[in-house]
Amino acid sequence: MKRYILLFIFAGVFASAGAQQALTMYNMDRVMQTQFINPSVDVPYKFHIGGLLVPIVGQLPPPIYFNYGNNSFYYNHILHMGKGDKADNLVLDIPLFMDKLKKTTHMRFDTQIELLNLGFKLENMFLTVAITEKFKYGMSLPYDIFEFTLNGNMPYMQENKPHDFSGFGVDFTHYREFAVGGSMQANDKLSFGGRAKILFGMANVNTNFKELSLYTDPEDYSMTFTTDMKMHSSLPVYFDMNMLEVDSAGISLNEASMTAFEDNPASYFLNLKNIGLGFDFGASYKLTPEIDLYASITDFGFISWNTNPQNFLSKGEYDFHGLEVELWENDEEMDESLKDFADTLFNIFKPSLVETGYMTWLPTSFYIGGKYKFHELLHFTALYRGEFYRKSYMHSLTIGVNSNLTECISAHLTYSLAHHTANHIGFGLSARLGPVQWYLVTDSFTNMIWPQKATNINLRMGCNIVFGYKKIKSSASMRT
Repeated sequence: MKRYILLFIFAGVFASAGAQQALTMYNMDRVMQTQFINPSVDVPYKFHIGGLLVPIVGQLPPPIYFNYGNNSFYYNHILHMGKGDKADNLVLDIPLFMDKLKKTTHMRFDTQIELLNLGFKLENMFLTVAITEKFKYGMSLPYDIFEFTLNGNMPYMQENKPHDFSGFGVDFTHYREFAVGGSMQANDKLSFGGRAKILFGMANVNTNFKELSLYTDPEDYSMTFTTDMKMHSSLPVYFDMNMLEVDSAGISLNEASMTAFEDNPASYFLNLKNIGLGFDFGASYKLTPEIDLYASITDFGFISWNTNPQNFLSKGEYDFHGLEVELWENDEEMDESLKDFADTLFNIFKPSLVETGYMTWLPTSFYIGGKYKFHELLHFTALYRGEFYRKSYMHSLTIGVNSNLTECISAHLTYSLAHHTANHIGFGLSARLGPVQWYLVTDSFTNMIWPQKATNINLRMGCNIVFGYKKIKSSASMRT
């Protein structure tokens, strides 16, 4: 059991980042889930219910959201078909890969499972309740890590400069969100909305590397590590730091915590110790009968982690003069040698352990956009999204066209400049048969067809039960 738990933690952290990205979904105002990214949206139903906990309908299809993105490279920057006499061969193109890397490469994932969504209209207000399971995880890798891995320390040593690894970061967060929201019209032109969210943290691992560098002396080849870094964790199991000898320490999994988790795994999902708060805000304004403007902020909040909190700290300068390399005669000698090497690295950085609670902030996003109602059945949209993530600013620009084809079917098409590429074509569709509404949306339809050229892949789908459809009268001029 222990090896599977450790494998789950390792895979969750290092699988390969996670703020919500919903560029096409933003203007699908017939689908209640648009209120997740703009709480001021006027949903044209009197009652709505959906989510995995709704029998039968909630699983057809399952209400899930998945997003992957990185800001540097895609598969064909590493492997692609060659040219000339290598036209029939797959070529490993390391120079192209290195050329595409940013100062810091962020690889991020976001997975969400809607457990329950409930919405109902009260006069000029629309109230919502939602419970969602969220997984956000990813990794940040500085350029110098790739440089060091591929070329070693010789090039930087000859230039007499250190490798800078301070952009390195690991994030893994699993939490449950309980949200209550509402939207209303203040007058004929202005509407606004908000959602307050109580967050229940399940597990977290994150790092904060203010400084992490490696300098190699060109004279004696000794290496100096300079660190100012923290690693925080709040998991159902925890680790012990054991003194092995004078000035030497090791880290191991606490067996008692593993046994307790194995005996009662349900305690992980029922954990109420890690409480947080979050807020979403949104507003819409009718500038003219044909033009709507809107803006929103999502995931402004934090989680306080108190379940088995562990903070590993390392700060200072540490010298490393190398290891004695021996040939291994059997697997036991190899395992012992690798263990000694790991212990040596561990003691180079001399981490200290502080077992106190800590806090993490949600990755906040903001959206600004507008809609031009060219025709009652044809609307043009523009949307800008921004987010600050690990000292980097990530943003996108989306233009789109929407068409409410009938009272039961709407279609949406978008084109986005995001993740430093311009090949994102999105598609959204919502269809209603009686009280059952299905929706399917992606910001990267073409990337799903050609994943070898994708820096972003996402998909949201689900099924809602809706009643009391009210056609929203368009004030757009009937252009032909």
